[in-house]
Amino acid sequence: MHSVTCSSLHAILIKQRLILALLLCCSWQQVSAASQERDEAVVQGVNYIGVTVADLDQATDLYSSAANLESVSESPLAESLLQAFGSQAKLRAETRLMRSVNAQLRFMQFTPSARPAVNFSPVPVNGPGIAHICYQVADETQSYQRFLQGGASHIGNRDPVQLNPRNPVVYAYAHDQDGIMFEVEHIDFSRISRPRKNDYRIRHVSISSPNIEPMVAFYSILMEEPDPRRLGVGGALSGLPFDQVSGLPGTRLEMVWFQVRNLELELIQYHSHPTELPAQPRPLDAPGYNLIMFDVVDLESTKALLQEAGATSITEPMSVDGGQAIFARDPDGNLLGFQQISTDSPFSSRNFADNGT
Repeated sequence: MHSVTCSSLHAILIKQRLILALLLCCSWQQVSAASQERDEAVVQGVNYIGVTVADLDQATDLYSSAANLESVSESPLAESLLQAFGSQAKLRAETRLMRSVNAQLRFMQFTPSARPAVNFSPVPVNGPGIAHICYQVADETQSYQRFLQGGASHIGNRDPVQLNPRNPVVYAYAHDQDGIMFEVEHIDFSRISRPRKNDYRIRHVSISSPNIEPMVAFYSILMEEPDPRRLGVGGALSGLPFDQVSGLPGTRLEMVWFQVRNLELELIQYHSHPTELPAQPRPLDAPGYNLIMFDVVDLESTKALLQEAGATSITEPMSVDGGQAIFARDPDGNLLGFQQISTDSPFSSRNFADNGT
């Protein structure tokens, strides 16, 4: 009786193991199949950052001379976009797309100009909103100095500041003629082993937030990056060099970065100089950075990610520049566009060799 019982138990155990193995195999196959369905991120890159300026030609002269941006196309802004986000029915905008080796700015000049939006000041260093673009350049380009010669004004120290003595990089914040903030990182490539590929590139677009954690949660889902690079959690980054760059005495800040194929998205919070979100979003034609246009694989997947992340004001698809786009706002109310467009369009982020690295 004992031997028969043991034999039966043995058979049952073998059967259970076979069933478990089959379940594990099926589970692995399901996970594998799911990962194969999503072998690329929904957000493929950044097509451009929109910038409202007073004069297209003046902006072109400054940024082509100091940042080596190249004019690639001119066109009016889509009426559908103006109707959705313009506060005046007769608002018009001429635009000029300016390209670096890895990313693009789309300068926009709105008419008529005598509107309430012109009374908005550009976003300050500590935000809130899309605060600056960072240009990363070789030291010998003298890019920052040429910005100043072209009419820009420094924000912190006039001379660039080295934050870390071990890194051959100096930093400076400045305003252009419209009061729009930008950053320049000068690198001494003779002191680093990494080979130099480009003398000029755009490193990141920076959003300054009064509360960084909801923004990190939002963009972690949207960019499908649960573990972005972080520094200074809780405002641990501080000291005289940070004060000298920001122009804000007693600066304490933290930063988070998401790599979006061809461009970094930087989130920053000044714990020492808190800001409040405005009651209403900034008008499209207010001076400064007005939009980040992302390049996406399809709009349905994008909409699903936006809903999961908690985006607000998600629009229906609209025709924009020969492609289809939807728009939404992040937790701080910043305007984001998501465009599905042909890769041979001048607006596509996939025009850059090696993503501009």
